[in-house]
Amino acid sequence: MGAGFHGGFGGTKGGTSIYTGSSKSSALGSVSSLPKQIQGSAKSFFKGGSNHYDKFSVDKLNDGNYQIKMENPGRVPGSKAVYYKIVDPEGHTVRVYKETYDPSGKLVHVKEK
Repeated sequence: MGAGFHGGFGGTKGGTSIYTGSSKSSALGSVSSLPKQIQGSAKSFFKGGSNHYDKFSVDKLNDGNYQIKMENPGRVPGSKAVYYKIVDPEGHTVRVYKETYDPSGKLVHVKEK
């Protein structure tokens, strides 16, 4: 990963939590409380998730970018897919990707979106 890219791989690389929720509807409802410049990015990202997703968050990273994240529990118990959108302070998308984890919590795949 290059400078400015912050992958999940177990969480953010430093930063401050701005929002954490457990449903799509609460995540969409929280958008107006986020910094104005990233509201559109967060709304479109959260809208793309299904109602089965169970963890939603927005973090401000130490480099000033924002990490918008949502998790989709897998069909195999314990597995999951974690979707990330990294947005700069002006609201421009820096990176969108997905991490897939097996039931033991091991990262098995990263896919750029």
